[in-house]
Amino acid sequence: MAGYALARLQFRGRQFWFYLILAVLAIPIQVTLIPTFLILKSLGWLNSYPGMVVPVMVNATFIFMMRQFFISFPRELEEAAALDGLSKFETFWHIILPLARPALAAQAVLVFMGSWNNFLLPVMILFDPEMFTLPLGLNTFKGQYISYWNYIMAASMLFTLPVLGLYAFFNRYLIEGVTFTGNKG
Repeated sequence: MAGYALARLQFRGRQFWFYLILAVLAIPIQVTLIPTFLILKSLGWLNSYPGMVVPVMVNATFIFMMRQFFISFPRELEEAAALDGLSKFETFWHIILPLARPALAAQAVLVFMGSWNNFLLPVMILFDPEMFTLPLGLNTFKGQYISYWNYIMAASMLFTLPVLGLYAFFNRYLIEGVTFTGNKG
């Protein structure tokens, strides 16, 4: 919705918010690690599921990606919906969102892969081995003097299966996203 608002709605401060998102894109994730840790510690979310989920819920990259998608979206569809009496939200919900499925599918794959492979945030806030994510679990097979490469390679093969399954499920939408022109016929 933020990408749609930045692309289509006219409101005061729109350019400011867009430039702020671009500025956030320029900040490396490593710079935000200590502030993220301190915020999660003050909230009591270290070694918890909310501490893993909340910091990655909003991503400036995906807001920017959706804004770019909606800019290339044909305005005629929105104008036709307005002539039919739909409000801005109804137009978004019934017209725009279903046609944005290819972009949303691409985002779903990218978000899943980013969360699935994330090592830096979990290693910073998770302490209990029962809470470890898969990359952290793989890291436990490596020691100071010995590494169990046979286990690491076997587990790595198994860990790729959910990503391949997700790609197979969303493949149709990803191909539609490449060929999307916004009109039929």
